[in-house]
Amino acid sequence: MMTLRNYFIILITALLPGILNAAEDLSSQPTVKTFIKEMSHKHHFDQKKLSLLFDQVHLRPTVMQNIQQPLEKKPWYLYRLLFVTNQRVQHGVQFWKKNQDALNAAYRKYGVPPSIIVATIGIETKYGKDVGHYRVIDALSSVAFSKSPRAPFFRRELEEYLLLAREKHFDPLISKGSYAGAMGLPQFMPDSYRRYAVSYSGHSQPDLYLNEADVITSVANYYHAHGWVRHQPIATPTVSLGLQKKIPENEKEAYGRTLTLENYFTREYWKTYHNFDVIKKYNTSDLYAMAVYHLSEKITLKKKKADAI
Repeated sequence: MMTLRNYFIILITALLPGILNAAEDLSSQPTVKTFIKEMSHKHHFDQKKLSLLFDQVHLRPTVMQNIQQPLEKKPWYLYRLLFVTNQRVQHGVQFWKKNQDALNAAYRKYGVPPSIIVATIGIETKYGKDVGHYRVIDALSSVAFSKSPRAPFFRRELEEYLLLAREKHFDPLISKGSYAGAMGLPQFMPDSYRRYAVSYSGHSQPDLYLNEADVITSVANYYHAHGWVRHQPIATPTVSLGLQKKIPENEKEAYGRTLTLENYFTREYWKTYHNFDVIKKYNTSDLYAMAVYHLSEKITLKKKKADAI
């Protein structure tokens, strides 16, 4: 009589060759072969070396699960509980004090307030405590070579990642990041890393994993490049929607737009402005931008109290 243990042994034995072949033969899959040829044609990568590289890549089913169920689909009251925490506020104050010079320099050059830079890094990685545990190439490849409608975007990011690795002279199999392939303390996607990462000193390659001054300068540069306006508002609370009159196009910026957020029993109404939309260039979710704004306000208040003592 076959025991349950023996059944699983037979099942695993039967499936194992297919599992191994799927991993070993990734470079022979049609979409991967096409990608390798394109990288060779466009950027002069060696096809044999890329084939060997992709045969060491592991597709991660959990990546697709996370991509399909992002936290931004949660209601505001739950999202806020996850990201606007007392711990993030306290650590944000500490990060600000530790990096005061770099934050002030970034503000002078790019016009982005230290509180927004600090809050962004806090939301993204808890100030470097959680930069992600997926190999970046695994995360990107898992979506890039899938049937997901987002596959073209991730193939472009995979292209940018391989170019980044070549430019910075690092092994593309080593770097770790988020399930979406975002990298370092600011969680830049590879394209953003190549475009917006800058060195604080100006005399070295920017390091977004270990150099906090580089991270600060790069986040400020990112927001500046996407249109941040110095001394302009981000969001203001409003009591209710009220009557919406027709606003001329040239006056819409001054009026802002109304945003409704779901609390447990009630709703919040906010007017949001241009700089709120600039934060959304980092992450397109209204919840994300509002979390950055709320955290920045709480960090600022906490720091002022600490400085007054």
